[in-house]
Amino acid sequence: MEQTIEAVRAFNRFYTRYVGALDARFLGSDMSLPEARLLLEIARREPVQANTLQDELGLDRGYLSRMVGRFEQREWISRDRSAGDGRSRPIRLTPAGRAAFAAIDRRQHDVIAAALSRLAPAEQQELATALSSARRLLAAAETPRAVSDAPGDGHSLEMLDRPVWNALSGRQALLSIGTPDARRFDPAIGPFGAARRNTAPHLDTLARLSETDEIWLIEKETIAAPRGAMIVRSAECLQMVASHVSEQDRSFPFRDLGEDDAADMLALATLTAPGPFLAGTCRLGGFIGIRDNGRLVAMAGERMKPGNFTEVSGVCTHPDYRGRGYAGFLMRVVAQRILARGEQPFLHSYAHNAGAIALYESLGFKAHQRVTATVIRATERDDPCHPLPSPAIV
Repeated sequence: MEQTIEAVRAFNRFYTRYVGALDARFLGSDMSLPEARLLLEIARREPVQANTLQDELGLDRGYLSRMVGRFEQREWISRDRSAGDGRSRPIRLTPAGRAAFAAIDRRQHDVIAAALSRLAPAEQQELATALSSARRLLAAAETPRAVSDAPGDGHSLEMLDRPVWNALSGRQALLSIGTPDARRFDPAIGPFGAARRNTAPHLDTLARLSETDEIWLIEKETIAAPRGAMIVRSAECLQMVASHVSEQDRSFPFRDLGEDDAADMLALATLTAPGPFLAGTCRLGGFIGIRDNGRLVAMAGERMKPGNFTEVSGVCTHPDYRGRGYAGFLMRVVAQRILARGEQPFLHSYAHNAGAIALYESLGFKAHQRVTATVIRATERDDPCHPLPSPAIV
């Protein structure tokens, strides 16, 4: 215990110096580190209430209020009253605020990239794995756990009864928007959302987040249509979990994919429809792909991360390259990486897709339970219902 305490303290001393936490100005900007972090949270969550920011950042209310006041003086944010609740004043970035965020976000990216460029690829992977393990272990030791109502700890299979909520209220909270009662992924990243509890008031709050597009829910229990929204389609899905992955019987050259590959990833997903995939889905991370003469022809990656589980998703192959084993190969690599981090891979398949389910079983996935994918949308955009598309993996 004493050795571990000293190791954590030594790392804290190193890291506060490394990131400039004690500097008056962060990365040469006109912001402190807390101000830069607050700007990032607003950018990722807007419109967002001040109390949500206070809870997420663990800041004193007065300290947060002073920073928000400085942002208002710089005309980086606006706080117009909500049309639905005159007492509510959600925070949004102004064009000047978005420009300030973009500048500091790019600067931080470039500084980290410059540091990583001095490491060999294997060292970069070692660092990423070590940081992920440290975050997972420390997060698991937090008391109380952040906003999940699911029973059990992050390793419990009950986390998968409500995978969307447990992801958006846990490890992927920074990629979501909403309120303490309902959250959804940033609309640029994906359509998945969930309510804290599947009661009418909480689902009504979730429905208000679907005013401009659809929201997809994945739940073990059946969901009733919220007030102000309609269920446009639904489908039964099989949830599968792997504790190990079968050995590869073939190998292909592949590469990690990131934001520089976003356009190619979106084009491939649009062509093959592997499930909801938007321009910002690549930000979920963990994507790998196979290219042929520069053309992206197959990919797979990670999506929801409830508790200690990570979902394998975004699996697709260009029609001209099917039958070569690319999908199974990439899924094995993604699942092996998840297991190497001490996490457990899972996935969703449409329950009627026997061929796909057989493939996943051959990779080491086992059926866990049936869940329902439900798509809701505000009634103002009412149109005829139609069934869910039928890719192999949801």
